[in-house]
Amino acid sequence: MIRDLRGVIEREGAPIGVFLTLSDPSRPMLTEAAGAGQYTLPGTTIAVPRIQIVTIEQAIALRDRAVQIPLARADTFRKPAKEEDATRQQALDL
Repeated sequence: MIRDLRGVIEREGAPIGVFLTLSDPSRPMLTEAAGAGQYTLPGTTIAVPRIQIVTIEQAIALRDRAVQIPLARADTFRKPAKEEDATRQQALDL
C-alpha cells in the first residue's frame, strides 16, 4: 500500500503524501516510507518525511499535529503590477 502511495506521489509530483491506517504500520511499511526520503521546503531548512504514516488513534489524539506539513505562503514575494508612465501630460482640446 505504501509502495502504491509512493508511486502516485512520484507520478503526480506531490511533495508529500499521508497514509491513514486503522492499525499500527508494519516494519516493511515503515521501511518503504523511509525510503521515499525527506521533503525540504524551498528557502528553508525545514525537512519532513515525504510519506507520513498516521494511525487513526494518532489523528484523533493529535488532531492537526498528527501530520507534519510545512506551511508557507506562496504570495509573499509577488511582483507588483507595472504602472503606466504618468510623466507625459495629455493636452486639452480647446
